[in-house]
Amino acid sequence: MAIINFPNGNTYNGKLYAEYLTPAILAPAGLVNRGLVTPVETVKNKEVLRGVSRAIEFQQPSAMFTAQSGNIDLSERVLEMKAYEVMDQIDAELLRTTWESEQQRVGDFEDYKLTPELYNFLLERIYVPRMALANEALYILGKAGVASTGVASATFSAAYTGLLPQIIADANAPKFALPPSAATAITAVASGAANAATVTVASAANIIPGDRVTLIGTNGNQTIGGVTIAGQTVTVLTVAGNVLTIQEAVTGATPASTGTAFFINQNNVMAVLTSIYMSIPQRVKKQISSTGNGRTKIHVSDRVADAYRVANGLISGSGGGFTRESYFAQDALIPYLDIDLVAMPVWNDNQLCVFNPGNVFLGFDLLSDEVYARVLYLGDVTGDDVYRVKNRMKSDITYKYSNEVFLYRPQ
Repeated sequence: MAIINFPNGNTYNGKLYAEYLTPAILAPAGLVNRGLVTPVETVKNKEVLRGVSRAIEFQQPSAMFTAQSGNIDLSERVLEMKAYEVMDQIDAELLRTTWESEQQRVGDFEDYKLTPELYNFLLERIYVPRMALANEALYILGKAGVASTGVASATFSAAYTGLLPQIIADANAPKFALPPSAATAITAVASGAANAATVTVASAANIIPGDRVTLIGTNGNQTIGGVTIAGQTVTVLTVAGNVLTIQEAVTGATPASTGTAFFINQNNVMAVLTSIYMSIPQRVKKQISSTGNGRTKIHVSDRVADAYRVANGLISGSGGGFTRESYFAQDALIPYLDIDLVAMPVWNDNQLCVFNPGNVFLGFDLLSDEVYARVLYLGDVTGDDVYRVKNRMKSDITYKYSNEVFLYRPQ
């Protein structure tokens, strides 16, 4: 149960600032609202996505009819709804010892009531945006990725893989390493406390403070947070020559001396996107579906999208058509030649994924369920002077054709 808590003290004196404050969180516009996936609505349990294909054969002319061999291929993918809920209970009795007491109505039983201002703030600025963000993380990263939001977790029992983990695990989905412009060899990793451990690379010429660097193929036995450093992404604090001081603490007696560090920033993002664009098959690149604007998209993290904006902002003279005003709008699809670059608030670092929205399907009962919270005060019903907040959602996400989703990552 959520009891009113005062982690930074409660000094009921002085002068009160008139507004509530809450830590900043990313507020995604939504996969469906941005036309990035095909919505499948009013699904209570399962929805079967059926595909049909038939190759044709140009045969030798003949007076006698000879049917080509083979059959029409029918295939299926299943959206299977997983139900999960938010259930919270608020005990507001301690509000009488705070500034809010000035807004409470008279009478001892009113001590248990939230003030209208706090009630609305909790609903509109705490529960609703956090439910939206957590659902987006669930769709993209699966259950394990919900905690990465910093404001939610997923403890329900059903397996929920999420889009990116599905693609990673799918042997039929094409996966490519980031191009050489996004990589540099690791020559040493020195264990150390947070803000003191270092990674030495062959060349740090294009790496800058703040970069998120993914370490692949490292030897030794070093760990970050109890997990091997191989495959983990670290944050660069400073760059001195070819030595990167990182934010994370690294432990382990046997240091890494080999491996590859992958990164994407304004110094190499153009080369990375050019390499990816040229590798996309024409049939997918030119595909137009009926979802959103129908165009195939390169999905990237917010950081990669910002690197692209910065790179465009640095272009002068020879920029030509690259420097469009729409490249810099935070809430827009970013035009990239004849497809779109899409900034994803919830995404894996240094990973890019290409797919058409007509090939990825998000199933749910009612889309508004993901941000609908039912709030009940039980004092007048059961005599328990608490508020209960409840949300219920069912969803699943998948794609139909494995060979039409392309993942680019450190590997």
